[in-house]
Amino acid sequence: MRIVLAAAAAATMTSAGLAGTGPTVWSGYDYSFSKSAFGSEQDQITDNVAITRGNVAGIFNAVSETSYSSNFSPAGTVWAFGHAADWASLTFDDWQTTVGSNPPSSVGQDMVMWLQTDGIVLDVRFTEWGPGPSNGGSFSYVRATPTPGGAAVLGLAGLGVMRRRRR
Repeated sequence: MRIVLAAAAAATMTSAGLAGTGPTVWSGYDYSFSKSAFGSEQDQITDNVAITRGNVAGIFNAVSETSYSSNFSPAGTVWAFGHAADWASLTFDDWQTTVGSNPPSSVGQDMVMWLQTDGIVLDVRFTEWGPGPSNGGSFSYVRATPTPGGAAVLGLAGLGVMRRRRR
């Protein structure tokens, strides 16, 4: 499943289904996640996506999958190398194809995960990939998180002003 987006076509992809707005972009690497060897940790990114890994094989979406499925997992996501801010010029594919069936080779490289149902693209950089069966499927990454928009900040400021006036 390869998704190539030209700028014109990309303008129709949206998080809310409204043409012209594009996906929500989360940039940076301000959140760190680690799944320990033989552990059950999950990175709950949204209500629709929780990234984890079994003791062997690749990563999967624990919200909609119980284990890794080759050339499909993590369900509801597509991946590319690059930065989320450049999403419109990137070529997205399933995770396994993107990492060339060699997850350790992606360690230290800037990647983008597109949460298709949520309409979010975010920066991801794997920092560790533990080998299979005897080592329990550990992995770590850093990723972007949402930043409050101007409207949210203004709304909070407005509440503070309203609160002051009430006194």
